[in-house]
Amino acid sequence: MPRTAAVVSLFNPDDAVLANAAALLAQVDSVVVVDDGSPENPARVLARLEAMGCTVVRLAENSGIAAALNAGITAALSADTTAAGTKPDYILTMDQDSLLDPGYVDALLAAAAAAAKAGVDVGMVAPASVRGLPVRRGPVINGIQLGGEPIQSGLLIPVPVLERLGLFQAPLFIDGVDSEFYLRCEAAGLRTVLAPEAALNHALGSPAAANVFGRDVSVGGRPLTVRTAADWRYYYLFRNRILLARQYGRRFPAWTAKGFLADYRHLAIVTVLAPGRGIRLANAFRGVADGVRGVSGRRARR
Repeated sequence: MPRTAAVVSLFNPDDAVLANAAALLAQVDSVVVVDDGSPENPARVLARLEAMGCTVVRLAENSGIAAALNAGITAALSADTTAAGTKPDYILTMDQDSLLDPGYVDALLAAAAAAAKAGVDVGMVAPASVRGLPVRRGPVINGIQLGGEPIQSGLLIPVPVLERLGLFQAPLFIDGVDSEFYLRCEAAGLRTVLAPEAALNHALGSPAAANVFGRDVSVGGRPLTVRTAADWRYYYLFRNRILLARQYGRRFPAWTAKGFLADYRHLAIVTVLAPGRGIRLANAFRGVADGVRGVSGRRARR
């Protein structure tokens, strides 16, 4: 039976992560939790996670999702972290707020085995259903449903793929980290496989009541809501889209064009309909400027 280690990035964790960790511990061989420099002291929660059987890693400062996952993967692959010194065959990357259904990991492992048997070179395995988000689908090859660009949470990656391609790109900090790894796999001929029996609960962004000129907007008598990311995320969304285009645009022009279209369409919608327009636009414009300049890493304070 393949061995799986889960890596979870934490930031200001609360007690809700304990139930998520328990669900993970029931399905994988080991769990590594990485606190990404939380400003609110996470010692109590981390102590409880450690008592449950998780390996705890603490970063000295907030370094971003890629750096946190990389630290966790490095710990998971170290001989003294794994049971009996046995290296895991797969890494499962998780957000702190994702709660797995029973049998989720087994479904991903079964999909990986089926793909390998069908001669598909697997770069990663993602759930076929993400509650709260559409799942991009690719072609079917030898009976295996391939996927498009997946989200990072709930993603199963074979360890040999990480050893071959390297870890996540820390300079992106957040947003686009999963996209970059997907493109790196595609460039290497490694495919994203969808696990038909796996579903993940994941909500992207927060709903806000649509409002134009101070008046709420309704459709058919029902209040209209739009989903927005945190204001500060718009800097990274727009900066990293440009950084990825600079890196992969020639190899993947269609992906690049669709990404730009989706981002600017979203910005237009939330600018018209959602409160907080000014700060979002300011963050997006600064992200564009820094992306054009090739700036990466954590956003500098100015």
